[in-house]
Amino acid sequence: MSMPIIPKQPHRPDLCKVTIDLMESIALEEIALSHLVNAEAEKIQAFVGKHLNFPTCPNTGEIITFNKSVNRMIDSVLMKEFLLLRKLETTMEIIDLKHCHSHSDKCYDPCHDHKHHHDCGCAFEFGTDHNHKHEEECDCECDCHCEGDCDCGCHD
Repeated sequence: MSMPIIPKQPHRPDLCKVTIDLMESIALEEIALSHLVNAEAEKIQAFVGKHLNFPTCPNTGEIITFNKSVNRMIDSVLMKEFLLLRKLETTMEIIDLKHCHSHSDKCYDPCHDHKHHHDCGCAFEFGTDHNHKHEEECDCECDCHCEGDCDCGCHD
């Protein structure tokens, strides 16, 4: 079996947009799971009754069947929670690997944001002559992790 060929699209999202989409999908799935748990709780309340008097008068077999049904649902929610945790951890690793830190609604890209960060810990604003300004502040070499095709000035 061969790998599928994905055609190039003119408006493919960048990595930061993808990580935001992943985080949003995790949040939406968590909301859906909370609705399932709430519906299951309401089902239990209806089965047991307001006064814990079992208004449907279930026999022992029906109670056991109902209990198994609730257990299956809770197990499914628990498994989904574990998968969402793994998805969140993987997304956070992607963010850490690509130095993508959130600033309000944007991801931080050291080559395209207003501030430039260096290994030495200094940060300076992009300005008229940022390489000269950086040399005056410290003696480190720039480590912006870009490919040389950005306008940060590190590869001039």
